[in-house]
Amino acid sequence: MNTLRKAVTLAITSIVFLASIGIAQANLIANGSFEDGFYPGSTPFVTVGAGTNIIDGWSVVDGSIDWINTYWQASEGTKSIDLAGNYQHGLIVGTAFDTVAGQTYRVQFDMAGNPDRPYNKSLVSVSTGEIFTTHSFTFEQAGNTHQNMGWVTQYFDFVASSDSAELFFGDITNSLNPDEAWGAALDNVRVDAVPEPSTIFLLGAGLAGMCLWRRRA
Repeated sequence: MNTLRKAVTLAITSIVFLASIGIAQANLIANGSFEDGFYPGSTPFVTVGAGTNIIDGWSVVDGSIDWINTYWQASEGTKSIDLAGNYQHGLIVGTAFDTVAGQTYRVQFDMAGNPDRPYNKSLVSVSTGEIFTTHSFTFEQAGNTHQNMGWVTQYFDFVASSDSAELFFGDITNSLNPDEAWGAALDNVRVDAVPEPSTIFLLGAGLAGMCLWRRRA
């Protein structure tokens, strides 16, 4: 009986381990919380313009952003991004990551807004392969402060159409007025492959079957 129990326990442990591999995967985005890079000095924030690559894994491709250090509470770690920099809407892109055509991926990130202005903040996120997918999000600013930013987790899914993809984030706050310096805040960006439903079902069925076998034994 002890041998059987050990075998069943080992089998169940293996199934759970395989499930964890399928569901909890490594983040495909490099430096998703914007912690790494060359931060000049110890100022509360630094403005980063187009063509500048001081944030590891990210580039500013249009306008400017503010790389936030101690100016407000980060969602993850100590740093985050204000997507509107020097009175400009900013657009950033992450390093391209590997994908499998036909596989579904989930983009997840934390969003807030610069609390120095009370109006709502908005951003757009674009994932690219051979096909562009665009999603916009709005953050309700009222009641949030530098010490309590009110970070909200947002997400969207996309289906890869090639062997690599890129992820863009841009500020669209008050899009009728391009000269805004108080934009959407961004932190804790993740991209993960979404497990196929059939894989999850098979793992669950295997676990249930092992439990039933254990009872009968």
